[in-house]
Amino acid sequence: MPRRLGPAPGRRYWLMLLPLVVSVMALAFTDFNLRRQEAEVLAAEFDTYAEKLHERLRERIHTHDEILRGAAGFFMASNRVTRQEWHSYVSALGLEEGYVGIQGLGFAQRIPPQRLRGHVESVQAEGFPGYEVTPLGARADYSAIVYLEPFHGRNLRAFGYDMMSEPVRREAMLRARDAADIAYSGRVKLKQESTVDVQAGVLAYLPVYRHGLKPRSVAQRRADLLGWVYAPFRMRDMVTTVLQGDLQMVRVRLIDQGGAGSDDPGGEVSAGDALLFDSHEGLAASLAQAPSQTLRGLAVSLPLQVGGRIWRVQFEPLASYPLSDRRVYRGLAMVGVALTGVMLCALTWVLLFTRERANAMAHGLAATISEGEERFRLMVEGVKDYAILMLDDRGMVMTWNAGAARIKGWQAEEIIGQHFGRFYTEKDREAGVPEQALATALITGQYREEGWRVRKNGTVFRASVLITAMRDAQGHVKGFAKVTRDITAHHEQEERLRLAATVFRSTQEGVAITDADGRVLVVNPAFERVTEYTEAEVKRRKLSLLASGRHDRDFFQNLWRDITEFGSWQGEIWNRRKGGEIYPGWLTISAVRDEGGQIVNFVGVFTDITRIAHAETQMEHLAHHDALTDLPNRLLLHSRLAHTLERAHRTERICAVMFLDLDRFKAVNDQYGHEAGDELLKAAAQRLRLHLRENDTVARLGGDEFVIVLEDLASVEGAEVVARAIIERLQQPFHLPGGQDALIGCSVGISVFPDDGQDGETLVRHADAALYKAKEAGRGTWRLYRGGRVG
Repeated sequence: MPRRLGPAPGRRYWLMLLPLVVSVMALAFTDFNLRRQEAEVLAAEFDTYAEKLHERLRERIHTHDEILRGAAGFFMASNRVTRQEWHSYVSALGLEEGYVGIQGLGFAQRIPPQRLRGHVESVQAEGFPGYEVTPLGARADYSAIVYLEPFHGRNLRAFGYDMMSEPVRREAMLRARDAADIAYSGRVKLKQESTVDVQAGVLAYLPVYRHGLKPRSVAQRRADLLGWVYAPFRMRDMVTTVLQGDLQMVRVRLIDQGGAGSDDPGGEVSAGDALLFDSHEGLAASLAQAPSQTLRGLAVSLPLQVGGRIWRVQFEPLASYPLSDRRVYRGLAMVGVALTGVMLCALTWVLLFTRERANAMAHGLAATISEGEERFRLMVEGVKDYAILMLDDRGMVMTWNAGAARIKGWQAEEIIGQHFGRFYTEKDREAGVPEQALATALITGQYREEGWRVRKNGTVFRASVLITAMRDAQGHVKGFAKVTRDITAHHEQEERLRLAATVFRSTQEGVAITDADGRVLVVNPAFERVTEYTEAEVKRRKLSLLASGRHDRDFFQNLWRDITEFGSWQGEIWNRRKGGEIYPGWLTISAVRDEGGQIVNFVGVFTDITRIAHAETQMEHLAHHDALTDLPNRLLLHSRLAHTLERAHRTERICAVMFLDLDRFKAVNDQYGHEAGDELLKAAAQRLRLHLRENDTVARLGGDEFVIVLEDLASVEGAEVVARAIIERLQQPFHLPGGQDALIGCSVGISVFPDDGQDGETLVRHADAALYKAKEAGRGTWRLYRGGRVG
């Protein structure tokens, strides 16, 4: 019986299955490791992203602290800060436009119990008859919010509130007082809140001490405390403004973990911690964007120290969080493993069958592998949207595809054999970025970044780069696979969108965007400020709710005809605010059309011109009145004197011009300073106004010189009576704001129409000459011109 060569048929088939099983296990093992590496890279990327958001929150808190320190410095630099000075200071900061989330900036005064009644009466005397320190009742110590800007809307509810009466606020205020530094409170409900859009609130306090100095000891600080400058924050408004569009991709929770000296500062969240902000708060579970399985393990929790407290910021990615797509590279690796498995199976087949069959199959397998490699090479070279190239272990370019030629500009023969660092900017090369990229890929397996790269023609472009280290079976590095994508257009589009969003939010003109039916889609903060409507109140509604009723049907028919025919309309229009006030505005409406020419949106931009009209009226007033005393100036004096002389000519009545000069004014000005001198001039002007008739005119020419025009006199003696009364009145003491008493007087020169002149210029010149004679006579008296014979 002949001897059988080779394995039995059954055993042969079992030996053929062995390489297949090994290949499947290798594929599974490779897939497991690649997915694990992807998870590590994604975790590192999300950690970096969360740290950037955390840093933006920390910078905003630091900005708030600097605002508080500036406000405290304003108090310490002044002996006394008035309500108007505080209003001007806070208005200059622009809190409403640039610091959304800060409800205001205020000052809470400390009030000992024995001074409570005097404090209330003092504030009531300022024009607030209903003012009280609330809540009412006896306490060991009081505080009261006396200044709070902007002083309107929600903030009016906090006026007079004693924050020391509430435990959470009191703890922060006392901590700030003893530490002489900024202290933040725990979660509170702000007094400014109503029943609509209630948010968690936090208050920051900074103490103000007497004499503008920081006492050394705690006892001195308690004794010298005047009050606190403070700022209330609506947490949802503040965090949403800082993080903006990032909240569409990440869920953010802000939790107050108590004081920096707590048992577990900055540790894990406990049941006693207070939730300050949750970007998904109030969102139904069915509407929340559940993260994918890949994203669920990427949560990050970071501590944030603010004014003696620890806040913990938690970041969780949402389904919309952009993941880096690594499936192409994983697929390439899996294809490589699969090809190796195919080769192993083919080798087994060769060993199991006859040499002839083995040779035939070997040729077929070689052709298959060669064809696969050729297809892979053609596929890589034909890709035009990605620059795919292979590097050796030193970073020298070994392969160059069509995408690399299109993106970078070099042809293969120009670049193969050169170091890939030439694609980097000179600054990056000097900083060693190419070498750092290869080192990172060696350590972690991959290196990913976005940065600027250089084309052959010297221009730069924004690139997304992935470098993967390739190793042999022994783990030795064979080289690197580098994939580059040109993302310049995407980067520029994102930048344009960011700038457009910033302009939309920060412009002072109200902007509303509607659909083709005129229903509101979105409005900006200036729209809300001018109309007093929030975006939620006008969304999906037509803007006819702003109609004032001043324009008829023809006005609106012409308006829409211009928009339909010419694409836009602009002009003055009267609108009505939510509170009922009617105001003028300058409106521009533009139609937005799609590629087919159909109107898809309308954009309205309007400006409230109420303040412009008020400013014109104010400028007209300033042009004709003295800036210090608000009396008519020289220009208005001559106008009124001309009208007075015209009436006197017509009615044949007597009128007089009195030239008045203050005696001893220069001595007061030199002794007490220019500010005291200005206050004295204003007080003198007030006395002059009070002792003249309504149809008489008193004007300031400059310095301490005044001119009075008396109309419709029965005789010259009437002018003398007025002069005597003015002299007596101005000889009474003046009480200056600094507590000083000033004694002055005046001398008066009088000219009379028609005896002393027929025109205003002549009468004023003759009155001045009479004043000169009055001063020669010893001051404190008057003289008449008497047709050239002063006496």
